[in-house]
Amino acid sequence: MSEDKKEGKLVFQGRTEMIFKIIVIGDPAVGKTSLLTNFCGEKFNYEYVPTVGVNITKEPVTVKDDMGKDITINLMVWDIAGQPQFYMLHRPYFNGADGMMLVYDITRSSSFSNINNWYSTSVKYGLSGIPRILIGNKIDLNDERKIILPMAEHLSEKIGAPFFETSALTGENVKSIFQKIAELTLRSKLEE
Repeated sequence: MSEDKKEGKLVFQGRTEMIFKIIVIGDPAVGKTSLLTNFCGEKFNYEYVPTVGVNITKEPVTVKDDMGKDITINLMVWDIAGQPQFYMLHRPYFNGADGMMLVYDITRSSSFSNINNWYSTSVKYGLSGIPRILIGNKIDLNDERKIILPMAEHLSEKIGAPFFETSALTGENVKSIFQKIAELTLRSKLEE
């Protein structure tokens, strides 16, 4: 990749398209696959079908660089299985990630507390410096909420990740989270 320094900013000469690997991690059944399905414009599946190993999807997002030029970011989204039997496969799945999305279910306290474990695993695999966002999914089930906003905001600060609440069912904030991870990842690459 050809790069020049201009006024302290990196400009990717002639590049209008980039590819970033984004991992989506969290406990089983928090809605990782459903978020991705919604983002890709597919219908919501009411039946829980666990991910086996990893599902990889490529989806474009357009963001502006520091000069205001449109750049197409092709997100190679790695939807990583949350079941313990797949933990041994995590190292190769995490390897080379440019960004991460940590997802929990607002109705399940255990999925929220396990975000610390997921984040620690990513740090163990050398990903402490990559952009990340924290996502509380299933806000369509607000009546069953167990995780209140101050708890999520505290965790967000602790792990240095912007925080979003989403609904894979209704689509609320789904496009926003993928737009945000694309922007954060591009910015981190421009600052390298």
